[in-house]
Amino acid sequence: MIHPAETQVTPSTTVRRERMLPAPGDVLVRVGERVEPTQVVARADMPGDFRILHVAHALGVPISRVKRCLRVNLGDEVQRGQVLAKRGRLSASAVKSPIDGSVTAIGGGRILIEAPYTPFELRASIYGTVSHVLERHGVVIETTGAVVQGAWGAGGESLGVLRCMVKSPDEPLQAKAIDPSCHGTILVGGSGVSDAALKRAQELQVRGIVVGGLLPELISQVEPLPFPVVVTECIGGVPMSAPIFRLLTAYDGQEASISGRTQLRWGIVRPEIVIPLPADTSPPAQAQPGAPLTVGARVRLVRAPYLGVAGTVVALPAHAHPIETGARVHGAQVDIGQGAPVFVPLVNLEVLR
Repeated sequence: MIHPAETQVTPSTTVRRERMLPAPGDVLVRVGERVEPTQVVARADMPGDFRILHVAHALGVPISRVKRCLRVNLGDEVQRGQVLAKRGRLSASAVKSPIDGSVTAIGGGRILIEAPYTPFELRASIYGTVSHVLERHGVVIETTGAVVQGAWGAGGESLGVLRCMVKSPDEPLQAKAIDPSCHGTILVGGSGVSDAALKRAQELQVRGIVVGGLLPELISQVEPLPFPVVVTECIGGVPMSAPIFRLLTAYDGQEASISGRTQLRWGIVRPEIVIPLPADTSPPAQAQPGAPLTVGARVRLVRAPYLGVAGTVVALPAHAHPIETGARVHGAQVDIGQGAPVFVPLVNLEVLR
């Protein structure tokens, strides 16, 4: 059986997303409860910063004499710049606290200062219903919606109204198209985005950007942006694939959740756009993730010369096929709308679920 890579691009499916705390805390919702994207569903206190101060070394005294030099006691609250230890009343040698916090340990010629705990609030991120509660750790939220997974992303999570800024998937997002009416929206471009457009989008406080490709030299400018950016195809000046562009433009003007979070190892996380649908919408039957490749499957080609082109599998040859390099590889015959089907090695395509 053939199991190529998969990318979820569907106008209607059941969406289940885990929302997990970074540390054990309190879950604030119940199973069956309806939640909104900005709703806090769990909360935890995160350990703050800490500093270990080598008092004996800093004052130039033996460890046995450090106790006489201390100006604070275990458990004391301290402020940044406060003197913690000093060698004699008239000496200029002193150890000061580098942070606000409390003295949590003294010994071995050292002092440990810990900053206060920082409250962390976990939000639902999408509209939906709580289907599971993972005690002290998080929840699973379920909804019906359209989903587009990206190939690369940056930034966190956001919520806004989708706004298609281009007329075709090979048209880049330009600064001149971004005006004050884009404030608070998720901008959908085509083949990429210009440097000027990124700056303009930040000035107008957009909620996110979705494009087909991104030039490598813009990565360093995208990563620190205060909103998520999702690249649907790959790094480079690549048009957005037709199925993804059609789906996003079909929902132009509707509210969506966008996440630029990307994790390639230890539990893969893909950047994505989730567009919630009415609660009474019944999603069509979907092929299960990991299902074998079959004739009729929608696929996207991920290598030149057909990078980003989508098509339909019309045949799965049983035997390996020779390619230009001289190697013989397994692949699929794919109809990409150019007359005769083209042979594509399996490693060069991914299934659009």
